[in-house]
Amino acid sequence: MPNVPPESLIRTWVWMMSENNNPELANKGRQNLINAFGSLQKAIEYIESTVELTEAK
Repeated sequence: MPNVPPESLIRTWVWMMSENNNPELANKGRQNLINAFGSLQKAIEYIESTVELTEAK
């Protein structure tokens, strides 16, 4: 996938989404993932495939 953001940035956005105490922060993280991957589903698929590749090593 071309122009994929760095892993550290993706992790930050996922962390932002898990911030239940701050809905604005969670929404911003979700929106960043959608903007980067086109949809939240594609972001999830990319993250899952990356984790699988890391675990296989």
